Amino acid sequence: MQREKSLRLSIVSFIIAIFSLFILIKLIYLQIFASSSFKKIAQKQHTYILKLSGERGKILDSQGLVLAEDIPSYSLYALPAKIRDREKLAKKLAQILGEGYSEIFKIISKGKPFVWIKRKLTKEEKEELASLKEEGLGFIEELRRFYPQKNLASHILGIVNIDNRGLEGLELKFDDYLRSKEGRAIFLRDSRGRILPLYKKLIPPRDGFNLVLNIDFQIQYFSQRFLEETVKETKAKAGEVLVLQPSTGKILALANFPDFDPNIPSEYPFSSLRNRVITDFYEPGSVFKIVTLLASLSERPELLSKKFFCENGSYKIPGSILHDWKEFSELSFEEVFKNSSNIGVAKIANILGREVLYKYIKKLRFGEIAGVDLPGEVKGIVKPLSRWSKTSSFIIPIGQEIAVTLIQLARAFSVIANGGYLIRPYVVDKIVDNKGVLIKKFYPQRKKVFSKEVIEKVKEILFKVVEEGTGKKAKVEGIKIAGKTGTAQKIDEKGGYSSYRYYASFIGFFPLEEPQYLIGVVIDEPKTYHYGGMVAAPLFKKIAEKIIEYKRLK
Repeated sequence: MQREKSLRLSIVSFIIAIFSLFILIKLIYLQIFASSSFKKIAQKQHTYILKLSGERGKILDSQGLVLAEDIPSYSLYALPAKIRDREKLAKKLAQILGEGYSEIFKIISKGKPFVWIKRKLTKEEKEELASLKEEGLGFIEELRRFYPQKNLASHILGIVNIDNRGLEGLELKFDDYLRSKEGRAIFLRDSRGRILPLYKKLIPPRDGFNLVLNIDFQIQYFSQRFLEETVKETKAKAGEVLVLQPSTGKILALANFPDFDPNIPSEYPFSSLRNRVITDFYEPGSVFKIVTLLASLSERPELLSKKFFCENGSYKIPGSILHDWKEFSELSFEEVFKNSSNIGVAKIANILGREVLYKYIKKLRFGEIAGVDLPGEVKGIVKPLSRWSKTSSFIIPIGQEIAVTLIQLARAFSVIANGGYLIRPYVVDKIVDNKGVLIKKFYPQRKKVFSKEVIEKVKEILFKVVEEGTGKKAKVEGIKIAGKTGTAQKIDEKGGYSSYRYYASFIGFFPLEEPQYLIGVVIDEPKTYHYGGMVAAPLFKKIAEKIIEYKRLK
């Protein structure tokens, strides 16, 4: 009996020892091996981490004028657990913020410990909200993107989202440089998990880098102002202007109308946000005749001394009839281009042959992006030779059956203006930090594609276009200007050419001897006049006169 008791006691003691050992091992595991994970859980229960965006880099013009910057702003948040009367508060917030009551009530009724009510408040909204003295509301200071010049250069700058991330324009293209390194605000929670309006820790973000542009504020202003006037005066659908330095490719101004205010982009139709200079392609019409001009003087310079019968304004070609804007009979080579004869250019192009014409279209990089440092650029349309019809070799030389952008045309004309070099247009000159230390510099990219002899003769002919031909209304007294007009019929709904919808264009450069400025102008569907020489050339002249006065070129 005694032995039986002793055995039972031993068994119980052994079980207690094993159980105690298990508890000891568990405690050692929890204290030593699992302590870090439990510490993280505890920290998560007692803190709330909010990511903070720092100051986004500025965007400045070539003279140092601020075009985009961050300014202080406040964002409203709520701690739903601390709100006593949600219906009453939702009504007050809706009235102050101009938002819907039901939406605000839904937000503050969520089971979350922290919710945003509205980000980036105005000063007036913040002051009125603070006067409510509601325990469940609080403010966090944030930074809001601000464009002090409003609509100026809006298509270049682009826009950002509520978290200051780039969505369009330079804001998108250079987002990695402009964006700051993220910081954090760590809030305390109470024993019930409710967030307290106290910081445990604040890690400030690192500021983004600044962009310094080639854009000149004054030239950009002239371009936008006169473009808007022209679009409205001619009752046109839209318009584009591009001003660049032809020797380097530096873009000094880029304008579209309609435009928008990047401070309030949601108040504009999406079409107003489109950067037409690089995203809209169209049949260029007569400005494209420079391809035939360059090809002729490069491959068959003897054509310069020839005369061409222009069929008195009507010429039967395979599958169609080609017309001139005037009944020309016999014209010299120079007169064909000076007077922009479709028939004369078509005949010259067919002497060269389609293979030569296609070679020069590709040499000028039509059908390829110009490589501008803005997002959204398109290639346009250049059909391969295998898809050319019998009609193609007559109408492609006059700017039909091909689609280009204004920036592509400006690059092609720059080849003539700068002595034969193909350039890459670009907007950003350099990237610097807040102390002005250089982070990255951008340089011109040039490639020789034509001889100086050919270019000088082409410049002489384009000068006569302005002096004596279709571009007379682009003339500026005291300054020699070279350029070319363009009038292009738009395709109608049935696939044919419209009799009343046109693109009117003019591209020119000056001073002729050493061109420093190139201006490209396109007006979409002008209603008063539709010829490039009547609509686009006068706009070119207005902008050119202001640049000449501003830069004291005479």
